[in-house]
Amino acid sequence: MPATRHLALLFLTTLVGAGCQSQEPPARSELALSEGWTIHSSAELDAGGEALSTPGFDTGGWHPATVPTTVVAALVADGTFPDPHYGMNMRDIPGVDYEVATNFSNVEMSEDSPFRVPWWYRTEFVLPAEAEGKTTWLRFGGINFTANVWLNGTRIATASDLAGSWRVHDLDVTRAAKPGEANALAVEVFAPGSGDLALTFVDWNPMPPDKVMGLYRPVTVKTTGPVALRHPMVATSLNPPALDRAELTLRVFARNATARPVTGSLDGTLGEASFSTEVSLAGGEEREIVLTPAEIPALVIEDPKLWWP
Repeated sequence: MPATRHLALLFLTTLVGAGCQSQEPPARSELALSEGWTIHSSAELDAGGEALSTPGFDTGGWHPATVPTTVVAALVADGTFPDPHYGMNMRDIPGVDYEVATNFSNVEMSEDSPFRVPWWYRTEFVLPAEAEGKTTWLRFGGINFTANVWLNGTRIATASDLAGSWRVHDLDVTRAAKPGEANALAVEVFAPGSGDLALTFVDWNPMPPDKVMGLYRPVTVKTTGPVALRHPMVATSLNPPALDRAELTLRVFARNATARPVTGSLDGTLGEASFSTEVSLAGGEEREIVLTPAEIPALVIEDPKLWWP
């Protein structure tokens, strides 16, 4: 039964060097990359990531897509394949040659499956001019299963970096991004192999032939100051049976995108109370910051208003 007055994390102030901090929070914006994607099999392309991620590359003959989507879902949406939820249509999609009720996640794709090779996802977007001078992050909410990523002709990450269905990937693309201009993003996605810990099998939901390959969660571009805060969490501890006192513990990951050490204040509000604590990060450091009631008296709530979910 958590307290209703949760901690609201405001910002980690913009930092300009060791021991120096500004008095204003960094500007922050988010751009959802959902529309305007196209996909294509790598088996039918001669170009690589450098060319594909060049603005203006001709994608004539590619399949339109809206992200998030898997490869097969996009091909169904554009009419390449029939609705797999009707009758036995899914058995007619190329690559569905495994026996009915087989756990396809543990079976290698057939040699002639069109999904045995990686598929490319590509889009172009205009990054607002306001991103100039800020840190630009490319976030993949979920990739199944691995991917090579290119932005504006520059390889940002490899498949060895971006592996695992359940991970969220935040990539610093500041150097490759072009504020105020068209940017081209190309993502080469590989399906999970036999034995990979990925999206797998349930008996009432037969697995499609691409093994759910693709960008199956949102893709966004965000800008922050030199230091970014992610994954904040507030854990509540109550004192049974009275339940008249709540102690909150705050956890948040702070990442310094610069090569130099920075020091700043982590500020927050809790109802009418507020707090501030100093945080120092080495160049390039990412660290989980944990604040406890023993350190921050404002994280103790007397007579909290409780609720049942």
